[in-house]
Amino acid sequence: MLFIAHLEEYRLTGSSITKMYLKDLITFFPIAKYKFILQPEKEIILPEFKGSTFRGAFGYTLKKICCVAKNKDCTSCLLKTKCVYSIIFEAKVGNAEYKILGFTEPPRPFVIEPPDGNKNKYLPDEKMEFSILIFGNSIHFLPYIIFTFSELGRQGLTKTKTKCELLSVETMDGKKLYDGTTQTLFNLDSTIKLSFNDRIKDTKQVKIKFLTPVRIKVNSRYTTDITFLTLIKSILRRLALLSLYYFDKKIEVDFGKILGEASLVKTKSSHIKWVDFERYSTRQKTRMKLGGVIGEVVYEGNITNFIPLLKIGELTHIGKNTTFGLGKYEVIL
Repeated sequence: MLFIAHLEEYRLTGSSITKMYLKDLITFFPIAKYKFILQPEKEIILPEFKGSTFRGAFGYTLKKICCVAKNKDCTSCLLKTKCVYSIIFEAKVGNAEYKILGFTEPPRPFVIEPPDGNKNKYLPDEKMEFSILIFGNSIHFLPYIIFTFSELGRQGLTKTKTKCELLSVETMDGKKLYDGTTQTLFNLDSTIKLSFNDRIKDTKQVKIKFLTPVRIKVNSRYTTDITFLTLIKSILRRLALLSLYYFDKKIEVDFGKILGEASLVKTKSSHIKWVDFERYSTRQKTRMKLGGVIGEVVYEGNITNFIPLLKIGELTHIGKNTTFGLGKYEVIL
């Protein structure tokens, strides 16, 4: 399912934030979200940090499928600009603006949202459902992504190499895109526009529930104080970087004005805590700490004009290590 973040009909209740902010920042930004359904052949126990399992297996298997120059470093490969694995996982900065900003790698064009909750043991008759979000011009790689998860299921997940069958891939409204029984793809052009009401009531308060660890740096250090300014700055930064690389289009907005207004929104209450996760990186051959904050914060102030931006951030996730499913939050009005 292709969610076009389409807000042209959204009318601002005030004129403080320019319409260009909504039009240029959001209307052209395609985000696709799909539901994958796996079923294990025998009991499988996933680690506490389930996103690491799916993300690691995805990268490893996609490389095995796509790479024709075995044991060659992607950066020196002649096929790197055409290889799906290289584009998704190993792309380097070619845009001068990235280099000026100090980035060596663009954000990856996908997010894996692992199964929700604390459940980590699945029996043979139970289904594991997870979602994948894909951004911009990488959406057309969906057939490769589906085939990769079908293949990694056959090869097995976790250290036990428990085999799993990819039963189906669906849009978020239930339209089937892939049938595991017949291994058939269809309805890949199914699209839907994510939109907001033509007018929403003036909003002075919003609760943000951080569902998976949020890793945001302030002054080069990870923060446990997610102010509204920090939140909006993180969303804007992520959208700007994604759009620059995957749309080759610079967002022309008055960032200073937007952030200035965000700084006026205050924290009414904060109930967040830092949690640590560890994962083993096969590529780097080392254990990595991926801690972040979870919990909820209530913000108070002139919130209305920020709602579209907050809703898009729900889909893109924020902060670091979003491909694992980190940085997921929910907007509660």
